[in-house]
Order: sequence, then structure tokens, then C-alpha cells
Amino acid sequence: MAAQGAPRVAAPLPPAELKALEAIRKDVWVHWFTGDTAGLRRVLPPELIAISPDGTPWQTLEQTLEGSIKFKAAGNRFISVTFEGTTVHRFEAVVVMFSSYAVVTERAGQRNRQRGRATEVFVRKDGRWVHTSWHLDVTS
Repeated sequence: MAAQGAPRVAAPLPPAELKALEAIRKDVWVHWFTGDTAGLRRVLPPELIAISPDGTPWQTLEQTLEGSIKFKAAGNRFISVTFEGTTVHRFEAVVVMFSSYAVVTERAGQRNRQRGRATEVFVRKDGRWVHTSWHLDVTS
């Protein structure tokens, strides 16, 4: 008897919702790198879990906000962030985005470019998308 394949579980995301999620995603990155903790609090929930390539197991919302403040206070300046090859899986009120990212920052006139992969999770709550977690790695 042949093995039966697993059923499809992801549903398509309407273009307007995808555009809104992409804007929220970019805003989170810009807010973090510019030290805008008020902006981060608008889209990151208290139960945030963030896994970054800095070696810590994971970070809470408060640790994430603290990291943003420290990054900015150290004299770092945000230049840009771009995303490529984004794949989106929607599971009712949950969306998982997979993408490659490139972020450029500057400190004391020196540019720093970081590339990696990102897995980001969004949940629709009370009619709006909330960015609940991410897992980043560095590829170069």
C-alpha cells in the first residue's frame, strides 16, 4: 500500500495583507537599528522570543529593546535593510516569513554589511498583525 502524502496546510495570503506584513517586518528592523523602542513596542508583544546570531539562546522583549538602545548608544547608524527570496506560509491567523536579508550600518565612518537568513512569525490579533518572534542567522 502506498504512503499517503500529508495534506496542504498553508493558505495563500492576499496581496494587500502581504504588503502590510512586509511593511511591518521592515519597520521592526528599522526601529531596532535606529533605537526606536516606542515603535518596537507598537508591533512586538510582551511574549516576544527573538533568536539573533549574537550567540545568546534567545531574547525577551525587554532584552530586545535593551539591545536596540545599546546599539544606537554605541554610535551605530542604520543605513538600509533589504529582503530577498521571501517565502510566506499562512496558517489561518499565523504567518511565517522566510527570507534572506542584508542590513547595512555604519559606525565611525566604517560600513558594516551583514547578510543572513530570517524566519519571522506574525500573529493576527484584534484585527492587526503582531510580530511575535524571529530567528536570524548570518551567512556573511
